[in-house]
Amino acid sequence: MKHIIVTGASSGIGAALAKRLAADGHAVYACARRAQRLRELTEAHPTIRGLTCDVSREDQVRAFLQWVKTQTDSIDALVNAAGSFGAIGPAIETDSRAWRKTLETNLVSTYLMIKRAAPLMVRERSPRIVNFSGGGAFAPFPNYSAYAVSKAGIVRLTETLAVELAPRGIAINAIAPGFVATEIHEATLREGVERAGHEHFEQTQRLLRQGAVPIERVVACAAFLLSDRAHGLTGKTISASFDPWSAPAFVEHIAHINQSDLYTMRRINLGDLPDSPLRQALSSVRRDIEPVSLRGRG
Repeated sequence: MKHIIVTGASSGIGAALAKRLAADGHAVYACARRAQRLRELTEAHPTIRGLTCDVSREDQVRAFLQWVKTQTDSIDALVNAAGSFGAIGPAIETDSRAWRKTLETNLVSTYLMIKRAAPLMVRERSPRIVNFSGGGAFAPFPNYSAYAVSKAGIVRLTETLAVELAPRGIAINAIAPGFVATEIHEATLREGVERAGHEHFEQTQRLLRQGAVPIERVVACAAFLLSDRAHGLTGKTISASFDPWSAPAFVEHIAHINQSDLYTMRRINLGDLPDSPLRQALSSVRRDIEPVSLRGRG
């Protein structure tokens, strides 16, 4: 049995994962802002214990971890599933406070929970952290700039902490869940075409009707990353719907995956391009370019 913290556990992926982990026999310490929904979860599943917490506020995160320490001496895993779309609309038209709050809810909360939970993780028990990335982390997401920036930040935070936490024996990865039919998309429908943009609004309506990535697939991916099968994997963002994480070959090549740039956020350099007129043209001139920062200075 493992002792696992799950944030954002009152609905969506967080709630589904908390239920799965409890069913697998683990002790789950859940938190969310909505007290009633959290209470319903814990009453239905005795091995899930919960406490209301706004994970974007450090005082509440600190209080939550203090409560967890009254329940158990150590934590085996942390899953940061709390998040929202937040400010929706063209970036220059969004409310600045709402835009900033989106980063606090998605990115800052992830940092705060890791900061407070990591000291409770014991190296000998192969501790894990799973974060949730999402739309916009690897491609532009018009009208959802705050969400996209926060999710891209989670990817880089994951990669950076994989290096920082390695001496503690803590593995940390992120999941890109894809479009899953959860309550988060109610924000898009509520804001409408003008704020969300025609393309994404129509796509949201279509996928909610026709079905998208099964939530069970995302939960299974998270369970895999928390399992012994994923031992050694760290600093990666795994797509629940596209990557072959469930294949035996994936497990067999974890060491090689770690040594590569696969499943990471990287800048594409000129040398990474296939041979083409563009590569040839830029390669022939790049050595002759004077650094812009030096021009015009005495």
